[in-house]
Amino acid sequence: MGGRAGQVGMRRLARWRTGLICATLAAGVVQAQNSTPSNGAPRAQASASAEKQLLSLLRQPLPGRATAQDSPAFYKAESLYQYIDGGADIYLLYDFRTLLHQDFKSGDVELTVDIYDMGKPEDAFGMYAAERSPKYKFASLGVEAYQSQGILNFLQGHYYIKLAGTGAKAGTLLDQFARILSQRIGGTLTMPSLLAQLPREHRVEHSEQYMRKDPLGHSFLAPAYVVAYVWGKEESKLVISIANDAAGAKARLEQLAKHFKETGECVAAAELGAGAIRAKNSFEGSVIARTQGRYLIVVVNPPQNGAEILNKTAQSLIRTSGSQ
Repeated sequence: MGGRAGQVGMRRLARWRTGLICATLAAGVVQAQNSTPSNGAPRAQASASAEKQLLSLLRQPLPGRATAQDSPAFYKAESLYQYIDGGADIYLLYDFRTLLHQDFKSGDVELTVDIYDMGKPEDAFGMYAAERSPKYKFASLGVEAYQSQGILNFLQGHYYIKLAGTGAKAGTLLDQFARILSQRIGGTLTMPSLLAQLPREHRVEHSEQYMRKDPLGHSFLAPAYVVAYVWGKEESKLVISIANDAAGAKARLEQLAKHFKETGECVAAAELGAGAIRAKNSFEGSVIARTQGRYLIVVVNPPQNGAEILNKTAQSLIRTSGSQ
């Protein structure tokens, strides 16, 4: 695979291989774009600053004496569909800001680097988590990384970085590129702080998600963190729905109770905490739920010790936020 046709083909291969959200690339040659926002100079200056920062991550020297092929391409919210047609919507859901795309060549290795600036670490995590599976092969890189043949994607700060390569030594070069990018991004290598407060025992590793839309199929629960747990052959989900304040969390609990009363059954469960509920229906199964400060805590398909998990999580969230 060589030249411009080879580079476009490699991009298509990368999207097919990750294949969870993005479908296909737009046909034809991708041209560099530097769109300027239409709502004033301050935003345009911020955009220019972000692009400069992104370019600095790919400054020379680079591993394998890799050289850039053509000019870098920038994509904004309004143009992202031109690069990942059919897959842009989910990035926009997580407040995507800017994508820097650049092709490189090192010997017989062709490499594609895509750096997505998501604006905030939690949105970068949300987008990264939406495209990874606990079944993937993970690497010790950045906050978290996963890889397969010719693919290496990782999360760090407010960036989601996706690398794809072809050629006999592509795997080595992908790793080297990822590590120098991670070094240049810097910062602390931590998951969203709330996740550290959730129970570790029985947690399905790499199952954590941050959902901006319709957690458990309910818009009123967004945004929320969702984590899977396994007891024997049974899987449960712990959902932390984040409201603006305690009143908002209680309103979400009331909406959840209303939903189950209309579709199944819902009863008060004072032993789980003030205002707590137990509920079930034929298509969502059973849940237990309570609030803690601005958080609504829901355990879906709770195990026998579900009450303990619910209340332990609530106590951890008190320590995290100081909310009562």
